[in-house]
Amino acid sequence: MFEHLTNEFAHNHTMITSIAAVLFAFATDDVVPKLNFKMEATKTDVVKGILTVSIPAGWHGYQNPPKSEFENPLKFESSTKGFTLTKVSYPAGKAMKSSGMDSLVYEGDVVIPFEGKIAKTLKPKNGVYGVDFTISYQFCDASTCIPPSSLTAKLNIKVTK
Repeated sequence: MFEHLTNEFAHNHTMITSIAAVLFAFATDDVVPKLNFKMEATKTDVVKGILTVSIPAGWHGYQNPPKSEFENPLKFESSTKGFTLTKVSYPAGKAMKSSGMDSLVYEGDVVIPFEGKIAKTLKPKNGVYGVDFTISYQFCDASTCIPPSSLTAKLNIKVTK
């Protein structure tokens, strides 16, 4: 008799866990930022631009640098050898209580000016440098946080002569 109850509990627990995992995955599918790059035309190996990260309504991301070591901040990095981000100007976040702690967060559109340098080792294809970037983030709402995530974006940079 107890064996039947134990097997039934295990089956129901597995089913509930699976349903919860599917609901969590479904609930976070739309919690992805939109990215917009704006570049200045350049005649040198120094590239200037602006990355705008649009955080979905009702969610927030953590300021970079974060207020607490437990927060995963919004982070913008180059992953292309031969292109170095030399300056990334993260804006100040707004003060907020998050999970009972004082935090500095971003909401809505986050405008991040940046500068980078193209090394001589990076060769253009048809006059265009392909540069890969990674944007890391963790978004939270009033009751939950999604796991830390990242997006990759490829930016084609044309240097005018």
